[in-house]
Amino acid sequence: MATTRSFLDNLANLRLVLSVALEHIQANRDQFLKAGTAEQMREAQRLISKIQTLIEELDKEFTALETLLSQQRRLM
Repeated sequence: MATTRSFLDNLANLRLVLSVALEHIQANRDQFLKAGTAEQMREAQRLISKIQTLIEELDKEFTALETLLSQQRRLM
């Protein structure tokens, strides 16, 4: 049961971290674009690309999990 609780806690923590990150990006995007150096802009592009890859992987995992949850509910 600890593993299932940990799984749910991790999902809740992910939601919280993503929410805070989104708020931070929205609040600071314009300032970064005005004050960032060319090197910082390139680094931001690299990081954004890596984050987008993770988002795609998360989306696949969530789709698979939702499918499995739907199948599980039908068996209950």
